[in-house]
Amino acid sequence: MPIDFSKPVTTDRYDTGVLPQIKASFSALAQWMDPAYAGAVTSPPAGAKRFTGGLIQEFNGSSWVEKATGYLKNTPPVSYTSVSIPGVAGGWAGVQFSDTAKLYSLMVNASDGTSGIYSVSEGRWKWFFDNVGQLIEGTVPWGRVTGAPTITGLAADTNATGNSVVQRNSAGHVIATYLGQVSGNDENPGISQIMVTNGDGYLRKAGIGHLGNSIVVPWGNVSGRPGSMSQFFNDVGFVSWNSAPVFAGLVYGRGGGDGLGRITMTNVAGQPSGGAPGDIVFVY
Repeated sequence: MPIDFSKPVTTDRYDTGVLPQIKASFSALAQWMDPAYAGAVTSPPAGAKRFTGGLIQEFNGSSWVEKATGYLKNTPPVSYTSVSIPGVAGGWAGVQFSDTAKLYSLMVNASDGTSGIYSVSEGRWKWFFDNVGQLIEGTVPWGRVTGAPTITGLAADTNATGNSVVQRNSAGHVIATYLGQVSGNDENPGISQIMVTNGDGYLRKAGIGHLGNSIVVPWGNVSGRPGSMSQFFNDVGFVSWNSAPVFAGLVYGRGGGDGLGRITMTNVAGQPSGGAPGDIVFVY
């Protein structure tokens, strides 16, 4: 029944006014004066408390206002939760765990959604995630990482099936004794550049056009090279020495159909001029 704190008065009937009012007042107090059970409350004293809509309120003499206490207030959840806790302090919403060896707070930033567990006692984050869920503060033991590639060590592994990471020098350059092609296919692409080393241990790209200027191949390493003078074509040319020649043995000359010409010597540098077909001239 409605509760009127101004009742009973001396003019009320004992059986229909005093006793029902006293009984209703006791019931209302037992129900925390919740209007959903106790009904309307009239003339409550200042400082009276009631529970309504999940809130504890206090009568300030003219109206009911929410009582600021340390109790946990529940509001209707938005989604995917069973408990909703309103309130923001210093831009953060959270729950603090006080009865622990160290004071911790589970916190969510009210503006950008960053979150984590903050150690109040130590003044630092134990775990901190950005607003897309990436770990910013905190560590994860490697053994607890799932789906990671198998890595057996941090040093170079000479095993062909080794799973170690590559080595780098102090400048961040990869150290490798050999570079192997993963595919076994015999590829034949168009080649415009190759990898070369100039003796400092680094591989660099070199254009094919620069090979003649930069690479010297020993004659003995040329495959298919002529092994005798008879393998050379009988083109027009001449033979020269760096100093005066010393001839030992026999010198043969074939002039073809023109017969054997003269054999002469000259110290004039360059290709000899003049003469006739079949002549042999030594330039020194």
